[in-house]
Amino acid sequence: MLRLTTLVLILANAGFFAWHAGWLGTATAGPGETQRNPERLKQQVNPEQLIVLKHSAPSDATASANAAAPTAGASTASATSTASSAATAERNGAASAPSLDVASPGDTNGQCVEAGPFTQDEQRQANAMLSRILKPGQWGVQSVAVPGLWLVYMGPYPDDESLERKEAELRRIRNLPFEEVRSPATLARGLSLGKFTEERQANAALETLRLRGIRTARVVNARPAMELQVLRASAVDLTQKAQLQKLPLPAGKGFIDCNG
Repeated sequence: MLRLTTLVLILANAGFFAWHAGWLGTATAGPGETQRNPERLKQQVNPEQLIVLKHSAPSDATASANAAAPTAGASTASATSTASSAATAERNGAASAPSLDVASPGDTNGQCVEAGPFTQDEQRQANAMLSRILKPGQWGVQSVAVPGLWLVYMGPYPDDESLERKEAELRRIRNLPFEEVRSPATLARGLSLGKFTEERQANAALETLRLRGIRTARVVNARPAMELQVLRASAVDLTQKAQLQKLPLPAGKGFIDCNG
C-alpha cells in the first residue's frame, strides 16, 4: 500500500512539472509559459497601426467648457425661475388688486332711518314734512298689519276722585294688576285689567275676574285691526338724518335707525 501511494505521488509530481514546463501544449501551458508565449503576438491584427499615448490632463479649453456647462444650465434655470416668479406675481397682483366700488350719490353714507307706524291721515302729514328735506323717491312706505286690541275695562269714571277710589278698592285684591287708560279719548279716565289681541281671550279673562268678585268690568275694543304705514328712508346722508330726527311728526313719533 505504501508503495502504491509513493508511485501516485511521483506520477503527480511528474505531471505537474510537465504542465508547468509547457510540454503538454498551449492549451495546458503553465503560468510561466503563458507570460512568454509568442503565439499571442501572432494572433494580433495590424499591430503596426497601434499607437500608445501617454496620459495627459485635459486641456484648459476642455476644462473651461466643462465648467461653463453647469453654469450655463444654472443661469438658464435661474432665468426660467425668475420669469415664472414674475408671471406668478403678476397673476397674484391682478387677483389681489382691490376693486373700486363706485357708490351712487344717494348711497354716500348709507344711513337708514324710519318712523311710524302711522294711520293714513298721519302718513299724509308726515309725507308733506319729508318732501321739504328729501328728494322724490328717496323714501318709501311699508304697510304693517296691526292686530286689534281688546281690554277688560272698568269705567270711565266721572272725575279723578272716583277713579282714585276705584284704584284703592282694586289694590285690596291680592295679585290683581291694573293700569289707567288714557287713550283713546272715549276710554280715558278708566282702568284696564288686561290687554288682549283677540276678543275670546279677553272674555276668558273676564270670567276669571268675576270669580274673584269683580262685577262691573266688561270687554271693550280699544283698537280695531288695521294696516298702518311705516316711513323709511334708506339712503340719506348725515345732514339729512339729523334734519329728519328733528321733525315734529304726528302722534309724537320720530325717526330712528332702521335697526334700532
